[in-house]
Amino acid sequence: MLNPKSLITGGLGDPLLQAWELAWLHHVVTEGGDLWTANQFYPAVDNFAFTDSLLGYLPLSLFGDGQYAAVFRYNVAFVLAFALAFTGCYLLAKQLGSSWQGAALAGVVFAWAPWRLAHLHHLNVVSTGGIALALWALARGHGYSFRGRTEPRPWWIFAGWLIAAWQVSIGFAIGLPFVHLMGVVGLVIAFTSWRRGSRVVIANTYGAAVFLVVTWFLVVPYMRVLDSYGFKRTWREIEVFSPPVNGLWTTPYETWLWVETIFNDHSAIPEPGIGEKLLFPGLVVVLLAVTGLFVSAWRVRVRVLLASAVVVSVVLALGVNFLDGAVYRFLWDYLPGWNAMRTPGRMMLWAILPLALLAAGAVTEFGRLLVDRTQVALQLIAIYLLVPALAALLEGIPRWPHVENPGIPPDVKRVFTQTREPILMLPIDETSEFTYLLWSTEGFPKLANGNSGNFPPQYQEIAEVTKAFPDQRSVDVLRHFGIRKVVVVKSRPFGVDFAARPVDGLPVDRVESGDIVEFTITG
Repeated sequence: MLNPKSLITGGLGDPLLQAWELAWLHHVVTEGGDLWTANQFYPAVDNFAFTDSLLGYLPLSLFGDGQYAAVFRYNVAFVLAFALAFTGCYLLAKQLGSSWQGAALAGVVFAWAPWRLAHLHHLNVVSTGGIALALWALARGHGYSFRGRTEPRPWWIFAGWLIAAWQVSIGFAIGLPFVHLMGVVGLVIAFTSWRRGSRVVIANTYGAAVFLVVTWFLVVPYMRVLDSYGFKRTWREIEVFSPPVNGLWTTPYETWLWVETIFNDHSAIPEPGIGEKLLFPGLVVVLLAVTGLFVSAWRVRVRVLLASAVVVSVVLALGVNFLDGAVYRFLWDYLPGWNAMRTPGRMMLWAILPLALLAAGAVTEFGRLLVDRTQVALQLIAIYLLVPALAALLEGIPRWPHVENPGIPPDVKRVFTQTREPILMLPIDETSEFTYLLWSTEGFPKLANGNSGNFPPQYQEIAEVTKAFPDQRSVDVLRHFGIRKVVVVKSRPFGVDFAARPVDGLPVDRVESGDIVEFTITG
């Protein structure tokens, strides 16, 4: 990206929210305050736990102030997410016994599979590198591969658990299934590690303890939010967001290679949330994974295990559209935390990882066969074996939407940096709310505005009554919540309409300055 401070990848929606989140981490580190009660959704508390916190990116939040630093920080995290996904899966495949060409294919698929491109605007969803890196470090630490055992390295075991804790700290949209996976991994290790010596047992014990402590620390504020606000996903949401079967071969709009093909036909994908229902993992990885069931460097039982993981993950990704949701419903009813997720399609991640490993096994075996049964030069064989990775990379070439940073108007910046009392920004609409959050990185004033996966009742009441602002009812409600300053931005949609409304007979002062009108509730 040539202009990392002024261009934003993924549009003016969630990327602005996530840029604000990273900036809030910076604010807490440099200025102090309550991490979990941010400057949005005033007067609601613990509002930073209404959505994924991105806490794992805290090191990126140590430098820079204001909205342009916030956008730069977000873009760095965005690029880093894809780099870590590639690196992690490459190292994992290599550790498990793949050739470097097969590992390159696995890394490309895990980082740039077409499915991931539907989530360009979800930094918390594309940030999956810690998953593969944690599994790699644990496999390396236990001396495990699909081809045999080597001497254990306890420090790598401990590092694997730490990386897993870091992955969970990014958020629970991807982190929750990962926590359950690590629970399964932990049980397998508990039954087998004692054979590898006391140092392996100690490394796993301390590592797992750190993982559990970090996970618990992150869970607590979300539990407080559930108790305080009663946020609850419904089965109806699962029905609405469950992908149809044809979503498995339908590509997202952002995939450059398939945009003019039958794979990009979205006419049969129901609204809403089309992006969550496009599950296409990539043609190259599917063909090679199927081939890898029969021709592979992996043992048969490994292939069966990986194929089973693919099938189970696809079944879960389809939600209610497989056996009327019986499998997904079982986890919804009995697995802790599972009923907090509303988008089954994100389970496709857990199909892509074993697909990538199956494909890596096939490429590795092709390399062995070429070396053993042909007279082709080793250099040419190495080039031939890179073709699958290059083909998969071609599938992952995106058509990324880059949009301009919505620079903060000078008058809004003046109010944000000079006012310490709570502020309500009008008009309220989804796009404007994202923009107000980004602007609020200039000074971090307390805002009644906000956006997230959940909305507190205070916000819902304020948003409803202020449609008619200024009138007596809206003034009374705002006064009740301790909000006495309302700022109307005339350049926002319908802003001119709000700005022109009279305040006759109301305890409200009105001052117009440039692009804004400030209303102050008196009395």
